[in-house]
Order: sequence, then structure tokens, then C-alpha cells
Amino acid sequence: MSDEDFDLPTDFPTNIDINNSKPKSPAMPFLKKVMNALNLISYIVVLSTYLIATYSNIGINNLSDEELLNKHPTLLTPNYKSTKFIWGVIFFSQGVFAVAQLWVIRCRDHILLVEGIGPMYILASFAQLIWYVSFAYGMLITSFVFLFGVFVCAVGLLARQYQTFRKAEMKIESKNAADMVVPGTLAKKKEEFVDDGYWLLRFPFGIYAGWISCMIPLMLSIVLSTLEVDVVVLVWVAVMSVALLTGLSMGLLLRKENGLPSYSMPSAIAYFFCGVRVELEAPNDIILAMYDEAYLNLLKNVSAIAAVMLLVTAVSRFGAVYLRDRCMKKEEQNDEYDATAGLDEVDYVQA
Repeated sequence: MSDEDFDLPTDFPTNIDINNSKPKSPAMPFLKKVMNALNLISYIVVLSTYLIATYSNIGINNLSDEELLNKHPTLLTPNYKSTKFIWGVIFFSQGVFAVAQLWVIRCRDHILLVEGIGPMYILASFAQLIWYVSFAYGMLITSFVFLFGVFVCAVGLLARQYQTFRKAEMKIESKNAADMVVPGTLAKKKEEFVDDGYWLLRFPFGIYAGWISCMIPLMLSIVLSTLEVDVVVLVWVAVMSVALLTGLSMGLLLRKENGLPSYSMPSAIAYFFCGVRVELEAPNDIILAMYDEAYLNLLKNVSAIAAVMLLVTAVSRFGAVYLRDRCMKKEEQNDEYDATAGLDEVDYVQA
């Protein structure tokens, strides 16, 4: 942004803080360091619990997570190998985040961390720890409650980041010199802020929230199964859960708000459907004894169709957005772009 874009007042202060127009409290840097340290500690605790439950001989309460899933099979239980893989991706990406937010300056002061994530990751980690332990000790209702708490924190974190994005977008569009740069970033354009910090500060929690969203109907099915609910009800819960998760993913993929569509959360949900489909190809003896073959085929078809639909939508949406952006850049380069009736107002399919 050049000085010609707006008129500066003659008495404009020379020592203005472009990172924040409000004075900072001396305690703020200390509080940020504490929050960053707690984020790292939370990650280490949850990761340690997961490793004990998954790879140690004793597990939690002498049960590994594979044994727990085999003990409580449902129509929505994904293949165990796929479960281990997605948790590996989640913990790896969150590990990179936990280290970067503590030692990488650009990440440590980023607005998506300070205002977007805040204490939500710490709360989610605490709830996830209790979910693990209570599930292993057979306290299924307690486990479901805290799993729902993890879901609320994860989705709340994404919502906070989205609101932070919108506020930062208004700063970039502002003609106030104090708001020319988004705090904690070097972004002066919308496109720069969209890309800035995505893989470190947004992707880990998008895929995390997507997988936790899938765990909600899974745990609900486990609770209902232990309460000896009728099999037909369990089938309906599974089918409706697939429909709701698909609808959620479609909403995130097809949204037209600024900030681009979300791909990480729908991708995790589509991966969950693939895992369910693979598991139902060779269900264990408990599932075969509980459900008729027609019910198993129904869930196999529903989960496969949902997975394919989400993947095709994600790829086509990505292609449409990419082509739209290319068209916009080309119009800008040719000085033919009309800001009042430009391509940003055209539907993404038309673009």
C-alpha cells in the first residue's frame, strides 16, 4: 500500500505501533509466554497418554485402545489402522504447532494464535485426557460428555480463528495507517493473510475438529449399545450421523464467505467414512451377530457414497476457486477489473 492511496495528516505520530493501536499492559508478554508454555505441556500430556494407550503393553486400565474398540464394536467404528494413521497426522501437526508457537517468533506473536486459539487448545487437551481415561475405565457416559467437550473446544477454536480473520480483513481494508498491518503478521493484502500461518495455526485444528466430530456419533453408538437399545435405533443413529456429518462438510466446502472454503475438516470426515467402509468389509463376530447383512450393506453403501461425494466436491471446489483466482489476477494485470462488479461477486461455479 503506497502513500498515494490515502492522505496522511500532518500531525501523524512517528512512533505509532502498527501491531496494536491500544497500549499494551506490561503483563501481556508474560501471559503470552505462560499460554504458549501451557500449550506445549498440554500437547505433551495428551500425546503421552495416547502413546501409552496405543503402543504400551499395559495400556490404560490394562486395555489398549484397539482392545477397547474391539470390546465396543459399532456400525461407525473405523478400521483401526486408519484410526492410528489419522491420529498420527493430528499429533504430528499439533507437535509442529506446539514447538513453533513457543520458539518461532513469527508464529508466537501471530494474531491467529494470540486471539484465535487462546486457551481453547488447553481446554480441549484437558477434556481429551479425561475422555481417554474414563473410556478405558468403562465410564462411558462420562467419556461421552468430555468427548463432547473436546468437540466444543475444537469447533470453538476454529470459530475464534474465523472471527479473528474477519477482524484482520477489516484492518487490511482500513485506510487508517495504524491498521495497515495485521498484528503478528506481515500481511497487507487479504491473500497474504489467508496463507499466513495456515499450516502451523489452522490446519492442525481443522483436521483435529473433523476427526473429533466423527468420534461423537461413534461414542454415542457405544453408549446406546451398552444400554441395550434396539438394533433398529442403532442403525438409524449411524445413518443419520453419516448424513449430518456429510451436511456439515458440504456447508464448509461450499461456503462463499471470505477466507476460502475449509478443506481439512471435511477431508478428515471423508477419511472417517472410508475407514468405516473398510471395517464393514470384514466386521468382527459381535457385529455379525447383532446386525443383519442388509443393515451392514446399507452402512457400507452410505459411508462409501458419502466419502466419494465429499472428495469429489472438495476437488471440484478447489479447482473452481483456483480458476476464479487466476481469472481475477489476470483481470487485475490487464487493468480491466471492475472493483464494484468484479469476479469476487460472481458465484464460484460461474467463476
